[in-house]
Amino acid sequence: MSEAVAGEVIADGDHGEMPFRLRDFDPYFSFASIHRFGKTIDVLQTQLMFTTRLALHEWERKHWVTMAVGAVAFLLGSLSTEVMSGGDPMQIGTEGIQSLSGVVFLQMLISMTLWVWFAVQIWSMFPIMRTNAIWLLIFWNCFVVAQILYHQANPNFPQNLVLSDTMMGTLIVLMVFFFIYFFWKAVLETRDLHIEEYHLHEDVRLMELEMAEHSLMGWGFMLVSWTGSTMFSAWAGTHFVADRLDVGTFTLVLHLMAGLVSIPIFMLVIWYPQRMLGQDTVVQVRAAMLANQELSNSSQESIVSSDSTCPECEAPVAITRNKTGEIQLPCPTEGCSKTCTIGSKCSSCKTAAPTRYDCPSCGINAPVMDFLSDVEAW
Repeated sequence: MSEAVAGEVIADGDHGEMPFRLRDFDPYFSFASIHRFGKTIDVLQTQLMFTTRLALHEWERKHWVTMAVGAVAFLLGSLSTEVMSGGDPMQIGTEGIQSLSGVVFLQMLISMTLWVWFAVQIWSMFPIMRTNAIWLLIFWNCFVVAQILYHQANPNFPQNLVLSDTMMGTLIVLMVFFFIYFFWKAVLETRDLHIEEYHLHEDVRLMELEMAEHSLMGWGFMLVSWTGSTMFSAWAGTHFVADRLDVGTFTLVLHLMAGLVSIPIFMLVIWYPQRMLGQDTVVQVRAAMLANQELSNSSQESIVSSDSTCPECEAPVAITRNKTGEIQLPCPTEGCSKTCTIGSKCSSCKTAAPTRYDCPSCGINAPVMDFLSDVEAW
């Protein structure tokens, strides 16, 4: 199920081209100067500054239009005479819809249409995160359903709380938390794999520097903030409708504020991993990556023979030929563990496969064909 929450898609290519780096930012105020534990707050400050500045620098008009459409869709769905008056609780289903005035019904249709347009735009703008984005929107609605279940038996929820009345709502919330955790874990482990493939270096200090540049602490904070704001917005909106004895609009204002804040945070949560991870990225947990790799290996065409030897010292070498006649050998790039095919480029580092090979035992440099036995030659 974690693969459903973290699907595979493709991102923008030149992930290495950055207008500025995370290391260029300093915190507004250094809490580390007060206490050593304040360093975490300083790191969080700089990462949030970097993320927002990068978004302001790179977001195009379509991003801002999509955000505005999402805000309008949210407001149209939250502000109507039917919501403000409480409606008629005795009319439900199709009967309740038929009792709506023409203006309220049109407003509802426009809101639904704008939400669909918003989801389509998110799907097209963020291909690497499109599946995750749709799941997050579904989770937002799950929070609303959970709050409806909470308030169904207790309009003053969480006051006068009765645990037996909260089982279904709590089950939904826990399920959403479970999948959000797997979403976070998938992005985190995909980031680790990205660093191993694109930023591998012998110098440990440079590797640590790249890991710091690709830190996801700020992104994780935004994900937690989005989860909290959507939950709070769902509670405030449901509480306003359920508690009809309270004629004030305080909870409605809280619902609107939290919901409007959730939309830009949602777009940042979806956009940032795509901007970081780059081209040909599959966002999924490491266990799913290993499972897919095993399935891929089992479905690949079997190798005719791996009995390739050096023509000079007869030591075995890692050169093979598959049933289609393609010759495969290790990528010559230092630090790259992939296998490339003669006549093509490495799928990881894009280095062209060489036609000559150096024997790791005796060091002789000879054409790749010389390392294959006569039985294998076509």
